[in-house]
Amino acid sequence: MEKIQLPYRSLSNKLSLNETLQKRVSCRNFDPRALFMQQLSNILWAGQGLISKQHDMRHTVPSAGATYPIELLVAVRKDGIEELDPGIYQYISKEHALKRLSNKDLNEQMSRACFNQEFIRKAGASILIASEDSRTTRRYGDRGERYVDMEAGAAMQNISLEAVEMGLGTVIVGAFDDGAVKELFDLQELKPLGIMPIGYPRDKAFYA
Repeated sequence: MEKIQLPYRSLSNKLSLNETLQKRVSCRNFDPRALFMQQLSNILWAGQGLISKQHDMRHTVPSAGATYPIELLVAVRKDGIEELDPGIYQYISKEHALKRLSNKDLNEQMSRACFNQEFIRKAGASILIASEDSRTTRRYGDRGERYVDMEAGAAMQNISLEAVEMGLGTVIVGAFDDGAVKELFDLQELKPLGIMPIGYPRDKAFYA
């Protein structure tokens, strides 16, 4: 499938780390207007982006033994992101690019798979945090499963804080039907861990 190059991440000093931590809250009420590609670029880079190719392909999140079991997939609804068609995409961190996996708008099915959580329908996109545990357990055995969960938590926190920096809202959704999500995203070796809908908070004072 085709690859789409994301715009280079834009670094901002608008908020300090302390301010983003103070303003981080769970958002479940989205304005349905479209996000920009730059916003998606920054958020994906925060969650699993490449920092340095010279130092063990270092990413924005720590990974046990640099095994990097976490994958980010993005479900984009129709008119959810400007200049990006609806569908399912996989983030390719080494290239800071998206690989299109499907051109289907799965917005309604996503909401149903998350036990009819309606707010997901209005998010511009939903990020699926998934893992291929074997990348880590091959080295660390059963203990590696814990390391995978630790890495996933770091990725989710990074995404949450980057959303705040850009005036967006998100929440970590853990209530979903694993089988339904695996089918929607056509996951083979990957295990779904969490879903993070991204959008503009409807409450104007959300981050005031």
